[in-house]
Amino acid sequence: MSEGGSQYILIIGMKFTPEVLLSAPRRSAGVPNPSGTKVLYSQSSYDFSTHKKAVVVQLLEVATGEAQTVAEDDNLSDFNWLDDESFVCLQAGKDGTTKVCVLSVKADSLVTSVRQHEAGTIQAAASNLKITPIEGSHDVAIVVSAPTGPDGCLWTSEQPSKKTQSTGRLYSSLYVRHWDQWKGKDKNSLWYGKLSRGSGGKYALSELHNALKDTGLECPIPPFGGGDHFDVGRQGIIFVAKDPELNPALNTKCNVYILKITSWTGSNSLELEKIPVDDFHGAASSPVWNPDGSGAAFLMMHGAGYEADQNWVFVMRDIQTGTTGTRVQRLGGEDLDAQSKDSFWSRSPSAIAFSADSRSILATAEDTGHGKLFEISLENTGVRKLTDTGYVGDFKRLADGKIFISGSSIVESSWYKIVDATQTGSAVSEVWSHSHLASRNGLGLDSRQVSTIWTPASNPKINKEVHSIVVKPSTFKSGKKYPVAYLIHGGPQGSWGDSWSTR
Repeated sequence: MSEGGSQYILIIGMKFTPEVLLSAPRRSAGVPNPSGTKVLYSQSSYDFSTHKKAVVVQLLEVATGEAQTVAEDDNLSDFNWLDDESFVCLQAGKDGTTKVCVLSVKADSLVTSVRQHEAGTIQAAASNLKITPIEGSHDVAIVVSAPTGPDGCLWTSEQPSKKTQSTGRLYSSLYVRHWDQWKGKDKNSLWYGKLSRGSGGKYALSELHNALKDTGLECPIPPFGGGDHFDVGRQGIIFVAKDPELNPALNTKCNVYILKITSWTGSNSLELEKIPVDDFHGAASSPVWNPDGSGAAFLMMHGAGYEADQNWVFVMRDIQTGTTGTRVQRLGGEDLDAQSKDSFWSRSPSAIAFSADSRSILATAEDTGHGKLFEISLENTGVRKLTDTGYVGDFKRLADGKIFISGSSIVESSWYKIVDATQTGSAVSEVWSHSHLASRNGLGLDSRQVSTIWTPASNPKINKEVHSIVVKPSTFKSGKKYPVAYLIHGGPQGSWGDSWSTR
């Protein structure tokens, strides 16, 4: 690690043991305010002496690098900034309900004051909160996902059920389990409403409406789907859902839908449209609106029945123009088989978003052991890398066009960066960074312990070489023999990468 021009191995008077690994503070991806001056995140830690877990919400000041605690053990999640000094979030209740809370954070000298009020309560375990401003007012539209009963109403785990003398289940359908989750009577659904701002600056939550009632659709798609399965914009909601006409036990085919909403407080002003994608029959994810809500994009796999196929990027420049079949453009050429292994299109994006000016797509994709952030120009489909090392876990565009990135590496549990990619050409500048490891939580690890090697593959017809990551002990001495632990990943579903993991 480099500091003050000198090179040294970072040792903080501790040996890296399983206890050190498990008790080290873990922080979530950062959520920056629109101007990028403040960052919210949650942090958890486990104390082996008390055998208790502690969770705090912290506010990081970008200018100083100092963090202050905003809340402790309050079950707060899903932070969404309303402006530069206030945000809305969800608070899970022990009774199965969820509160919608608004917090204001204002710096006064060296102390940040926090004010909190409750905007409303959702009578279910809601999650994946997303908001968008409503034009011409100080109000915001709100969308959450929540379990929903067969009658289309909110479903809570606290609802009374008939007690039986056994734990057996009787199913009348074939699809009873997906991965490790048993199917129940409830399904996921999207619920929308409005947060109205009063004269005193406090917000009030309107009645929520089931966006998917009587459609036969489920979103997010269980068991792993979350906020990456829908997005909210000024025109409504874009989301993905399993094709309701196919057997879910035998198919992974998803459809993309746009639900246009003209009133965020009514249930009779909805227009649902299925977006056709010719010759693609696989899973879909990461539907996103562009900043002004006029266009959208999403990821989709080509083949049916396989959830680890390559993702392709589809873009709708303007959802109002063109016929239904011509609005969707697939990036990367027309021939699915004509791909250069040196091009971006041999990569499989996992998440996308529009840039602040809507002229490019930001995408994360794995590349030789790293999870990199790429920028794809919508003008000429040129691609450039915005990061080279580590593993990008999340990214947010800022109001000025810069990009806030959350990530990690094998030796660093969490880092945040702000990069400026607004300049033309290939130059990308890092304007700010913050390391969780460097700020109080060093674990005796250093980037010089990590290297990569390429070895001959067993079947050169598929791949000539195999890429591996080598992690040396902190006390490594060249020429000395060491025992080797050879860890093989479970691909193609996943791979070992330059990322932090407690698995």
